[in-house]
Amino acid sequence: MDKVGKRTLASALVRYLVPCIIVCAAGGFIIEAVSSYLQMWFLNVFYGNSEMYGKDALAGKFYLISELCYYLRIALVPLWAGACLWVTAHVFLRREIQSPVDTLIKASDKIRNDELDFTVECPTDNELGRLCGSFEDMRRNLYDSNYTLWKALEERKRLNSAFAHDLRTPITVLCGYTELIDKCGGKLPPEKQAEIMTKMAAQVERLKSYTEKMSGVNKLEDIIPDVKPVRFDELCRHISESGELLCGERFSFTAVGDGESLVNTDAELLMEVFLNLAANAMHYAKTVVDCRAELSGSLLRLVVTDDGCGFSEDAMRQAWKPFYRDESEEDKTHFGLGLYICWLLCRKLGGGITIENAPSGGGMVTAEVNTSASA
Repeated sequence: MDKVGKRTLASALVRYLVPCIIVCAAGGFIIEAVSSYLQMWFLNVFYGNSEMYGKDALAGKFYLISELCYYLRIALVPLWAGACLWVTAHVFLRREIQSPVDTLIKASDKIRNDELDFTVECPTDNELGRLCGSFEDMRRNLYDSNYTLWKALEERKRLNSAFAHDLRTPITVLCGYTELIDKCGGKLPPEKQAEIMTKMAAQVERLKSYTEKMSGVNKLEDIIPDVKPVRFDELCRHISESGELLCGERFSFTAVGDGESLVNTDAELLMEVFLNLAANAMHYAKTVVDCRAELSGSLLRLVVTDDGCGFSEDAMRQAWKPFYRDESEEDKTHFGLGLYICWLLCRKLGGGITIENAPSGGGMVTAEVNTSASA
């Protein structure tokens, strides 16, 4: 920038004027010399040739040509100087002013039309060239700002899609309780009704808590787990009940571990992981959705298996990515967010997910979370 700062339009004009003056002076000298030579030659011919002397007509012509050379010398020198100045001014304007001005006009038109994927070149290194550099800085800042805004909008879109996706499963569970009450036709004993209402209230409370947690973040990565101790058998009971209501008779559940052990985790986020895995498995299962909860030391593992067609090679590599859909899949109605949400929430809980095919051929997804107090 220091080198660029030394150049100005005035110094550039001097660079053009110096050669112009040299060429102008050299041309004037040549014109003066040639004109003087021609004038003297015609005079020498007129006065040096005795045969022409006295012949008025011919002598007049030679004298007139000699005088014409004199006046041409007087006229051609300023004309030559003017031509040199005009050419110099034209080149100076075209290179030093017109080129950067055209660049700035084109850049302004593109910026006005929100076309920011270009580069403002600096054709000169004078004040206008530095102005082109300022335009390039402005374009780059606008591009970065628009890209940041676009990323924020995309993240908000993804968050809203994930939120809508997660709301469907607990609502399905609540609908299961409602259908159970309707099937009984009001014949349930008061104790059973109270138990169902308590479970529904728990689902509503969990849904309310999850909604408040999601509404307070700008993107999924901002979710902060609320880690609290919960008994392993209590957590398994919630998983089993929610799985039965979501999948019906196709659901089977197995718990492996000490039921009295305390699990330090965010139970709400863990239930979201399970419900997403179970809903995804039910989508592809033919007859069975199997879930196994294993507690080993500080590691809690949820393994959800279905007896569907299993994952393709491409799906096992990319199914956890947001909005992923297998090209061979006929059903295009789901969001493609379930496994991505599970992957993200498991990472927040200090673990991850593994996508593979079960030995029986169906899909199998394993979610692992860290249940230590520091998770």
